[in-house]
Amino acid sequence: MNKLELNNALGFINAPRGELQILLYANLEGIDEPKKLNIKGEDLLELRTLFVNAIQTSIIEKDDYVVLPLSTADERGKCLYQYDLELPQELQLLENVIGNDNLQNFNFNNNQLSGIDSLIIVLADDINEISLFKKLSPVEVVGRGGYMLWKSNQILERFNDQLLRISSKFQIIRVSGELIVIDLNAIEKSFGFYDVITREATASLSVINNMQIVSNINSLEELVSNVSFARKLTKVAKSSPVIKHNIPNANIIAFAKSHPLTKKKIKFNEDETKFNLDTRVSKDLFIKILNDDLLTSELTKLYYDSLAKDGIEVESEPTIDNNEA
Repeated sequence: MNKLELNNALGFINAPRGELQILLYANLEGIDEPKKLNIKGEDLLELRTLFVNAIQTSIIEKDDYVVLPLSTADERGKCLYQYDLELPQELQLLENVIGNDNLQNFNFNNNQLSGIDSLIIVLADDINEISLFKKLSPVEVVGRGGYMLWKSNQILERFNDQLLRISSKFQIIRVSGELIVIDLNAIEKSFGFYDVITREATASLSVINNMQIVSNINSLEELVSNVSFARKLTKVAKSSPVIKHNIPNANIIAFAKSHPLTKKKIKFNEDETKFNLDTRVSKDLFIKILNDDLLTSELTKLYYDSLAKDGIEVESEPTIDNNEA
């Protein structure tokens, strides 16, 4: 899904077929099934406007943004990410509310607002449906902990109840059967993403190990627990041009020995047939090499460290029939 396709899929929220409906579900800690929130009708209208505006400003109006596969996520900005990894159990809840009329209502006799971990917001017209996943921050559930005071009759007194504050921020949207990540930093810290990315990074290490190109593979294994580095490892196995095109190890090493950015920062074993990654800098540069991020301009012969590399389809030259010439 590219950005234009994403915008088109979301266009119905501004021009719905029939009435645009909104439903809210609460995901409670320790409970597998979301609970439907019974909200006063006029307040639902306000919430509908709140989230329609949020989708408009955080997705549709971002004309300079692109959509990338999550497995290829890097440090560049202005990106939305299409989820293409193993789906954590917490995100599977987004599927559970689609067309499910059997979900029970949130019951104040059995449930507490303080137990709500996240919300699912569904927007639908007669034909289309999307759902938003919103992780609640500590400040969005008032009364979850601490000593709360509120104004009563011009004095402050203890507030013994709980309040749910719903802001417009959300982290993931499900549209046209795809999950689009809006806030990458947020999902790295929650949603079970850490376990998923760690498993993916471990699988990537196996691919690198099978190449027999690193003499001390354990130096990379030590960084799997670092989410930022683990994402880089995941990108290697999923989309490395160097691996996909079966570039020989000798060519990779020759490149590292000659490139201005790497030749003095990466070491090799004694016979120079493998990398010896003894510093964090050398490990990061090794990943850049496998991801083909170190480029040279054909025009200026200048060197670049580039994350964004959009492929170009080269059209074949038309053939000339000598009989027609």
